[in-house]
Amino acid sequence: MKFNLKVIAAAVALAAAGSAHADFVGASFGNSSLVIAAFNTTTNAAYYRDTGFLLNSFLPSSVTTGAGDGAVTGNKTPEAGLLLDKTNTASFADAAFGTWLTGQSAADIRWTVFASDSQSLAGTANVSRVTLALSTPAPYNNGAVTNAAAVVTGLTSLNPVGLSTTTTSVLTPITTNLGAGAATLGTLGNASSLYYFARSTGTLSNSTSAATTQFGNSLNFASVTLAANGDFTYSLAPAAVSAVPVPAAAWLFGSGLMAIGGVVRRRKAAAKA
Repeated sequence: MKFNLKVIAAAVALAAAGSAHADFVGASFGNSSLVIAAFNTTTNAAYYRDTGFLLNSFLPSSVTTGAGDGAVTGNKTPEAGLLLDKTNTASFADAAFGTWLTGQSAADIRWTVFASDSQSLAGTANVSRVTLALSTPAPYNNGAVTNAAAVVTGLTSLNPVGLSTTTTSVLTPITTNLGAGAATLGTLGNASSLYYFARSTGTLSNSTSAATTQFGNSLNFASVTLAANGDFTYSLAPAAVSAVPVPAAAWLFGSGLMAIGGVVRRRKAAAKA
């Protein structure tokens, strides 16, 4: 399975292509858009892009959500592996992240990927959730999950089809990678890991760790990469298939055949002598 995920810098280009994802779906709906966000550490130019996925359609296979947040089971970490990349060009009509990057130093760009859920439904204390890319592992607590969900909800007032902005309120959430810390932001061309965080209790405490699942199968962890030309790649290698052991009876049978063969050869040799 392959998927093309290219960042688009011009809203008009994607609108003309008839995209169904012209606006963010906010976390207040309980199933927000999965978003790519990038910014320049020198100029504060920020860039947001809706990937076309929603939180509930991009979950680890080991995660099944509760009734309050969709009651769906994830499928993005299969044992057979998964590659979602630029080879399928049908998904997006344009890829002009490189245009946005023109005149900027690629070394100054930091990026992340996120989605969240801020619904608070009766009997679903753990409903708040976040999917987030981290270049280095970092602890994430219940308070951070709740705050991140509020941030994503606030972005719904924007039309982020290739949104380029320097507005502080828009920029601030990604400079801290939704509370995980600036050091966890990705750099262009380098892989980050992807995590799913859920509030482990109803409390918003910053001292209580969120339940954490890293995207990956039984052998490998997944990675996400944003290239300087806007190509976004999700990559998970297949898990190794263990060699099927040969039953002991088969070894004995094979040994018996070799022994018989040896006897036959000796008898033939004796007959010739």
